Amino acid sequence: MRQQYCPRHLRGRISTDRMSVMHRMRGVTLIELVTTLAIVVILSTFGLTAFADALARQRVQTGLHLISADLAMARNTAIMRRNQVVACPGDTLHRCRSDADWSRGWIVFTDPDGNRQPDAEGDLIRVANAPAGAPASIRLASTRNFVRYQRDGRSAGTNLTINVCHKERLAGQVVVNNLGRVRSAKPKREAACPF
Repeated sequence: MRQQYCPRHLRGRISTDRMSVMHRMRGVTLIELVTTLAIVVILSTFGLTAFADALARQRVQTGLHLISADLAMARNTAIMRRNQVVACPGDTLHRCRSDADWSRGWIVFTDPDGNRQPDAEGDLIRVANAPAGAPASIRLASTRNFVRYQRDGRSAGTNLTINVCHKERLAGQVVVNNLGRVRSAKPKREAACPF
């Protein structure tokens, strides 16, 4: 039998047969490997679900913030420039679309002649892209297809409500009242998307 190396302080304490058994038991068994893999799969499944939910909540919050900030900026611009300012769902040519779907982006522009369309490139104040996830999982639609701010910051017409929905559920609303003030709100209880 071949002599195994044994540190000096252990010589005499461990028999050579026992040392050869210890050298053969260096890996993990198949059962240990499968058990560890099953635990990792279960934990990652719960982790990915929680991450997807957190990402969806963040996208909704971003959508609410972006549209609120741009509507407030439109009101402030109307007051500062003493001119009418319109915000509406925009198309790729930087024109107002006729529908009330804000999920593909929106534009903010001065509208001195009142035709609800930007007449020159200089009229555009802001061209906003849709928030991440829109229109696939997050939809933004309103009760009207534009909001016009008067020179004093008031909103012409009735209140405007932009509903932010995620997977057929109402996730939040941006409301512009007749004075032109913008506020956002989340539903107190779960509700279906109104559009």
